[in-house]
Amino acid sequence: MAHPTESETYIRDFFAANSPLDKELGEIDIMTGRYTNEEWAKQIAETQRKVLAEVQERGSEGGRGWKYPAPKAASTEFAKTIDHTVLKLDTKEAQIDSLCAEARVANFKSVCVRLPWVQRCVNNLKGTDVVVACVVGFHEGTQDTYEKLREARAAVAAGAAELDLVLNYSILTKHNKPSSASTVSQNSTTDTITAANTAANSRPRAGTAATEGPYSVGGPVAEEGEDIPDYSAIYKELASIRALCPNPTVIKLILETSQLTDYQILAAAHLAASANLDFIKTSTGFNGPGATLPHVQLMVSAAEHLSTKTKSNGGSPVRGGGRKMEVKASGGIRDLESARKMLEAGATRLGTSSGVWIMQEGRSVEAEGTGQEVRPGMTTRLYTDNSVGGY
Repeated sequence: MAHPTESETYIRDFFAANSPLDKELGEIDIMTGRYTNEEWAKQIAETQRKVLAEVQERGSEGGRGWKYPAPKAASTEFAKTIDHTVLKLDTKEAQIDSLCAEARVANFKSVCVRLPWVQRCVNNLKGTDVVVACVVGFHEGTQDTYEKLREARAAVAAGAAELDLVLNYSILTKHNKPSSASTVSQNSTTDTITAANTAANSRPRAGTAATEGPYSVGGPVAEEGEDIPDYSAIYKELASIRALCPNPTVIKLILETSQLTDYQILAAAHLAASANLDFIKTSTGFNGPGATLPHVQLMVSAAEHLSTKTKSNGGSPVRGGGRKMEVKASGGIRDLESARKMLEAGATRLGTSSGVWIMQEGRSVEAEGTGQEVRPGMTTRLYTDNSVGGY
């Protein structure tokens, strides 16, 4: 069996130090499948075909493109697009306290942290409308489904209002050709996906049937004799977390877009919509490049298609409830220009550790047009940290 990654050990140590927690919170159930892999493949292929055609049309000369209104720089509305983030494994209490203090002053939407820091953030942010978001399955995404459920449940119990869940994208990428692009991780443990973790994600629990079929991906449509990705395993994990943490808990699915093809991004978006998740999100910031405009544009088009009753989807959206799935851009957003471009492409949330700097840039831009003096913002190492990896 593969050795646990540093991230897995970090969370296991938390549960070891809080051993009564599982007993207090009760049993965990894993959802059963909704469709066969063949049925999922047929649905997903249709989403891929329609969304890619729409993206091509939007990006063509004379197409409507992607130009969404971004909030005014340095405004409260702009601040409320930012998830102020610190996710390094060696984070200390003082950094968490500074993160929360910055979020209070800037009035960000949330602070986003790992599970052991949720309760401290909740306490620090009492009396404000800044919420706490917690990453789940971070950053590899390959943790056992049951362990992700434990982590999600514990985060909500500690006061997290939002969960940023990492997709087990290994199920989609197992047969991808090796990429020549280098990836950088802040864990010394290898980021290679292990067969043991993948198998664990599909083993039966709580009376559910074992998942069948190989993990692979071939292209937009599986040809005869070609393996179909185990879409059912992905859906069961997402649906189980949604059932365990229902609305109003906001769930954002991190796709790790740098590791996926456009077809795989759309497959993940389709499954997220089917599980009634609230956001699809670009990146962890710990594995390869972060958010890119083409990926955000693709995800925005997918979210709109999957959430809206239109002629193009036959009047039957995949995502129910009448609410549109949204897009969060994260990874490498460290200045106002990058942030604005992502919002104008249709993202409604930004994950960044540079939120204070971005807001300060915004105040400078606004002041240039009025001749006003720019008030200095809070400066800490958090937002000026441009080290490789992370948000």
